[in-house]
Amino acid sequence: VPMLVTTVVDYWVAIVIEQTRAPGRRPALLALSLPGNLGMLAYFKSPGLLARAVEAGALTLGLPPLLHVTRWFDVILPAGISFYTFQTLSYIIDVWRGQAPAERNFVRFAGFVSFFPHLVAGPPTRHHQLIPQLARIAATGIDPRWREGLLLFAVGLCKKVLIADRLGNLVDPLLAPPLALDAPRAWLALLGYAFQIYFDFSGYSDMAIGLGRLFGIELPQNFASPYKATSPSDFWRRWHMTLSAWLRDYLYITLGGNRCSPARRGVNLMATMVLGGLWHGANWTFAAWGTWHGLLLVLHHGLPAWERMSVFWQRNVTFALVTLGWVFFRAETFGHAAQWFASLAGAHGLAAPWTPETTALAGLVLLCLLIVRLAPNSLELPLGRLGAVPQVGLAGATATALLLMNYGSKFLYFQF
Repeated sequence: VPMLVTTVVDYWVAIVIEQTRAPGRRPALLALSLPGNLGMLAYFKSPGLLARAVEAGALTLGLPPLLHVTRWFDVILPAGISFYTFQTLSYIIDVWRGQAPAERNFVRFAGFVSFFPHLVAGPPTRHHQLIPQLARIAATGIDPRWREGLLLFAVGLCKKVLIADRLGNLVDPLLAPPLALDAPRAWLALLGYAFQIYFDFSGYSDMAIGLGRLFGIELPQNFASPYKATSPSDFWRRWHMTLSAWLRDYLYITLGGNRCSPARRGVNLMATMVLGGLWHGANWTFAAWGTWHGLLLVLHHGLPAWERMSVFWQRNVTFALVTLGWVFFRAETFGHAAQWFASLAGAHGLAAPWTPETTALAGLVLLCLLIVRLAPNSLELPLGRLGAVPQVGLAGATATALLLMNYGSKFLYFQF
């Protein structure tokens, strides 16, 4: 239902905005779409925060606690709402700005909103990236890229099942409360999670792009080897590229972007990253994660000495800072995060007997480090001319992944 409402309302609003010449009415039409979309997104994604805010307001007004307002927010998160809402928001804003024509074909617009390969966890796609391709298919039919699509899908599946899920099975028990790890295992858990979320999400993106190619659709790249980044700014040009571009184009630039004083630019960066953090869910730890990255971006822009470091140190310092930020992203509460940071600092010991699980995790972390630093990006692989030996190897890995799927987990970004 939320997807249907979003599709129908934004299809109609875009056409009316384009047809309206009266300057006073156009902002009102934009206001019909934006608060509705953002309000629905907030209601479904942030029920806990909203419920607590309503309860606090009721107590302030002296209202009785018999309202049971939490029941109003006992909802199930609709699949893909974060991604298709951002897609239609960018479409409406571009039509309002005069940067895109309103789509008159409802079926084509509905296909743009609901294209299933990237619906649940992205990458979020702009109208100019997808609607023309849907129009081409309607005119000439589907021209599937079977070989590249299947091989890229297989690469993504192996990333998810053989690497991310195996890491998750080893990391999750370490991070279960009460979290009182010795320093080596605390760092191993942190590095394991850093690689788990990367291979989980980039694996999904590869699978989505691969599925798109089976329909003759090219979805945008979402990862460009982010753990090779040489600065916090470079990291956000490589990690979740479609969301980063959305936040830049529709939030950061709207707030003023770089066209202001350095102090105001810092405020714009912080606001963008905090809101980007909250986009991931109704937990203040996500806001803390966004704040952490906002601070990194502000400090990077204000530190000319950064560029004087060698590329080796730029890359490793960036990786270390980004990895520390994952504590806030993974922790369920600030208390959990504080326990983890204490373990990282050695508060619960500097050594402990190693177990087979610890050894397996250390080996996987080392393998992942070699892959992200030395291997090319998935979209840089010569899938169209892959030799016989690599194809056999990929086929074997894919078969193993299929056998292990019952021992895996859902994609991490499904919850966002």
